[in-house]
Amino acid sequence: KIVIEKSTVPARTAETLDRILSANSRDDISFQILSNPEFLAEGTAIRDLLNPDRVLIGGSPNEQGAKAIGRLAQVYEFWVPSDRIIKTNTWSSELSKLAANAFLAQRVSSINAMSA
Repeated sequence: KIVIEKSTVPARTAETLDRILSANSRDDISFQILSNPEFLAEGTAIRDLLNPDRVLIGGSPNEQGAKAIGRLAQVYEFWVPSDRIIKTNTWSSELSKLAANAFLAQRVSSINAMSA
């Protein structure tokens, strides 16, 4: 089974989800936690979803993780060119979204400071 984080979450959230699901599931069920953050801008969210400049997919660095990443990438490949699909580990994916949000916040803050 594949569980996908879509929201901005603290780094290492996928590890916590994995521990919780593993501790509370049957032995014959395994989970792969993927990080797939959205990079949508206010006012252009639909356009950004239909024509993203990048799609980031992070998963476990093992065979099962690679298969799960590949399955999600196949879904995106219906409308996103494969060269825009970035595959990485879960932690890097989570951290990339946090860094992008921090950069955006700094830009907004700097522009507000200059216009004041």
